[in-house]
Amino acid sequence: MPLTSQPLPFPPLYGRAGFSGFPSPAQDYEPRTLDLNERLIKNPAQTFYLTATGDSMEGWGIFEGDLLVVDRSIPPRLGHILVAMFEEEVLIKRYALYQGTPHLCSAHPHYPPLPLEETDCQLWGVVRAVVHEYLP
Repeated sequence: MPLTSQPLPFPPLYGRAGFSGFPSPAQDYEPRTLDLNERLIKNPAQTFYLTATGDSMEGWGIFEGDLLVVDRSIPPRLGHILVAMFEEEVLIKRYALYQGTPHLCSAHPHYPPLPLEETDCQLWGVVRAVVHEYLP
């Protein structure tokens, strides 16, 4: 399904560091919008959405029900959060070195690091953004 663009109002931030005094009255008439597709999706043909499940990534700010923007075109690097099929289970984990070898790591101590060597693992993409809703 093609992505559609829906620009939303994006008011200026008056209290940002480096600004002082009163804002210009003309700023109220500047047309500013924010399109989340434009902002979060750099390669539409290689991007997909995924809903997070479980609690293994809460320590890194990914909670049950969060919407992930995943880009398949980004080469995985250490520190990236990845979506992977690991032994027939879809996982969201951080790509890290553990005891000197590449592993998929959780932010929760109850989930051990998963080695990438000599396992059935397919990397699906790098998490580019997380959309976290505060209201149900």
